[in-house]
Amino acid sequence: RKRKHRIVKVGHGGTLDPLATGVLAIGVGSGTKQLQSYLTGPKGYFARAEFGFETDTLDMGGNVTKRAPFDHISNTKEQIEEVLPKFTGTIQQIPPIYSAIRKGGKRLYDQARAGKTAEELNLEPREVHVHQLNLLDATDSTFDIDMQCGGGTYVRALVRDIAYELDTLATTTVLTRTQHGPFDQSSVLEKEDWNADNIYAQIERFAALEQADDDEPKKP
Repeated sequence: RKRKHRIVKVGHGGTLDPLATGVLAIGVGSGTKQLQSYLTGPKGYFARAEFGFETDTLDMGGNVTKRAPFDHISNTKEQIEEVLPKFTGTIQQIPPIYSAIRKGGKRLYDQARAGKTAEELNLEPREVHVHQLNLLDATDSTFDIDMQCGGGTYVRALVRDIAYELDTLATTTVLTRTQHGPFDQSSVLEKEDWNADNIYAQIERFAALEQADDDEPKKP
């Protein structure tokens, strides 16, 4: 008699941009029902941007739609650091047209692929929360940032808006999610290591850490 294969439910919490890398929380079995309770904390990102052009997707996966000079940014680090406080805290952000947000009952990226433009869709600003925003490095043509933010914040749009504030254009060339709730890069299982043994070992490791946290005496 043939043995029936056991079907294990798998789900992920949150999505990553197509060209992004980094932390993606995955629930296995009953863990799929607990994902949202784990993912209520902040998200962390590293991003690298390049000045001088903008694509329709705001990353390197799209077509260049605009170009602009940036030679007026002579003290790159100082000028970027000067504008970053404007993008920290509760801010208004127009999402990228290539995003999973729905407008008129349809995903924006589906409408973009059908030929709609941001102007035609009349995208409205949304309130988002940026908890921390730091400049890590800058050259004459690029800059690196890391940040912690709440859900619904688009790093690609933040890069775009930083460049607008500097009277130029910029596009995200590298994007890495470094944290999602309690999960960070120190706890990830690389895709090439995905197999049943490693996945279950990772589940047991996280369960043990969670139990240790629960057993730790609470401060009065």
